[in-house]
Amino acid sequence: MHSLPPEIANRKFRISALITSIALFFFAACAGIEKGSITDQKGWAINRELLPHIKDKFKKVELFWTKPSEEGRHPVILFIHGHQEIRSGGESFAKTGRLGIMASRGYVAAAVSQPGYGYSDGPPDYCGPFSQEAVLTAIEFLRNKPFVNPHQVVLYGYSRGAMVASMVAAKDQKLAALILGGGAYDFFKWYPTSIPGINTYIEREAGTSRQAFRERSAIYHVDKIRAPILLLHGAKDERVPVQQATSFAEKLKAQGIPCKLVIFPNAGHAIPYDEQFREIYPFLQSSLR
Repeated sequence: MHSLPPEIANRKFRISALITSIALFFFAACAGIEKGSITDQKGWAINRELLPHIKDKFKKVELFWTKPSEEGRHPVILFIHGHQEIRSGGESFAKTGRLGIMASRGYVAAAVSQPGYGYSDGPPDYCGPFSQEAVLTAIEFLRNKPFVNPHQVVLYGYSRGAMVASMVAAKDQKLAALILGGGAYDFFKWYPTSIPGINTYIEREAGTSRQAFRERSAIYHVDKIRAPILLLHGAKDERVPVQQATSFAEKLKAQGIPCKLVIFPNAGHAIPYDEQFREIYPFLQSSLR
């Protein structure tokens, strides 16, 4: 058997080593946590993580977070975005300064990208189990940080984010509070919606089976929810009728869950942030007292 010339053998060895290195790099990226950072509009440093999804370690969940400068353990507020035509995910809360604002008020502030948004692996499942578990992945990561009070984790979800957050609350009874805006909590009564585009997303990402609707409808899971809830909804919401919020509030109260419903008479689906946070700040204070 003839041996290869030294220069060819060396070249083959280098190529083999390079392929092995690339494979190991991608395996580590999938299985581990990737770090990075961005800066918001006011210069606040925001950390960026890519976490292995609790149900599939080869899929990643993007999380942005920052913390107060003071030492000690702090409460957490985790933001969950709604649908975005430009699917930037949790980065929208990071770059616009919302995380920095909350950190300056003493919160560990974080924002998660739902599957199929930002750099979270999809496909999106329209508020379904995989999206809910992505949020649970982020919560577990945050609770294990030494500067976090693990008993004071609050979720803020808007639109799709509210639907996901409400279902996460039925799976995590240790949450301290929920803030839900513009969400649908009963898919059976919401679908078909008045907007064809929303119907298309639901049909494509979730399907219309009874099981699919039940997995996304928090109104049928209130017996598992423990956290006090602040519900925000626009009276003129063109996407989700206000009856979704009023019916959910009634069911929560009947179950004995502390719930405050605030209906904004002049707002549509997008309630201005200033108006939202006039309700949110006192709610956080009372919930985390």
